[in-house]
Amino acid sequence: MLKRKIEDTLVQWKNTAGHKPLVIMGIRQCGKTFIAQHFAANNYKTVVYINFIKQPERISAFVGSKAVDDILLNLSSQIKDVTFTPGQTCFIFDEIQDCPEARTSLKFFKEDGRFDVIATGSLLGVQGYGDEKKKKHRKLVSQKEPGINSVPVGSEDIIEMYPLDFEEFLWA
Repeated sequence: MLKRKIEDTLVQWKNTAGHKPLVIMGIRQCGKTFIAQHFAANNYKTVVYINFIKQPERISAFVGSKAVDDILLNLSSQIKDVTFTPGQTCFIFDEIQDCPEARTSLKFFKEDGRFDVIATGSLLGVQGYGDEKKKKHRKLVSQKEPGINSVPVGSEDIIEMYPLDFEEFLWA
């Protein structure tokens, strides 16, 4: 396994009491998904991996109520044979930029405190990204909840992941 510097940051995050959901940002193909999956597999009994680009049907689990119990109920109807065990389950929300509702839900996962969440995204904060998708998506989402989809300021820790550097290359 290729060692990456970000691994130490992930261990520190997990070992910090009351830690917030973690958002790993970075350019495409720098290893965000791999490192999140590898870390979670080695540190949690259960890993629930959701890729919002490859599994757009999972978006519906986050529409409506942002209460963690409601999200878990929705996910359990979509993902068979999964058990959500507090303190032993890590959720990975991959390509979270494609599901603003999931990004908003990070605040509620933080307040709930039972589960760890790692989100990854390549185009987070890129103005104009996904505008066409958002227009189509707004038609699907109930307009009864204006403003419910927002970046959860103060409820997430954001770290930047960079491509393999020379020191990491030498470790390999």
